[in-house]
Amino acid sequence: MDVVTPKENIFKRIREALVSVPMGVIPMVDLESRVYPEIKDDEVVVFAENFAAKGGRLVYCEDAAAAVRSLHELTEKCQWDGAVYCADEDVQVLLDAADIEYACKPIDAVLRKVGFCACQSLIAGEGSLVFDKRCQGGRIFAAADVLVFVAMAYQVVADIHLALQKIRQSDHSSEISIWTGLSRFVDVDGNTLEGLGPKEVYLILIDNILD
Repeated sequence: MDVVTPKENIFKRIREALVSVPMGVIPMVDLESRVYPEIKDDEVVVFAENFAAKGGRLVYCEDAAAAVRSLHELTEKCQWDGAVYCADEDVQVLLDAADIEYACKPIDAVLRKVGFCACQSLIAGEGSLVFDKRCQGGRIFAAADVLVFVAMAYQVVADIHLALQKIRQSDHSSEISIWTGLSRFVDVDGNTLEGLGPKEVYLILIDNILD
C-alpha cells in the first residue's frame, strides 16, 4: 500500500482546487487612462507645497543672479565654508559666481558633508526630486548630511510618468534616483527617529527668466 505523506496530501488538494476553479476572463489592460490624479492648480505651486510637506526647504529665485545671492547667503548662514562638494559643472558655474569654495574629486564626496547637484525633473504630485548619475547625486546622497539641489521652474512635471518620459527622450539617461522626503522610522516606543540619508535637503528653484 502506498504511503501518502502529509506534504503530498497538501499538494494533491492544491492541484484539485486549481482544476476545479474555472478560469475567469481577464479583461484587457487599460494603458490609456490616467493613473495619477490630475493637477488642476499651478504645478510649481503644488510642487512647492508637497516638497515642503516632505521636509524639503525651498529657496525660490527669480533669476540666476538671485540664485547666486541666495547661495552665498545660505552658505554663510549655515556655515558651509570648507564643507561643500560639487561635481556637476552646471552647478559649479553658480558656485563660482557666488564665491563658494567646493571640492570636486570623487574622494571628496565622502569627506565633505554638503553636496550640491542639479535635478532632471521635479514631480509636482509627490514633491519629489529626480536626479541621475550624470549629476553625481547618487554619490553625495550616500554620504552628505545636507543636499542642495538646483533646478529650473520649467523642469516641474505633474507626475513620475512624465518625468521618466522626459528622461527617456533625453541624451543623458542613466542611473536614476528619486528623493521623496527625509528618511524617518518609528522605534518600538513610538518615537520618530532620523533614518539613513541626508538630514536636510534644500532646493534652489530658479524661475524661467534667466539673465
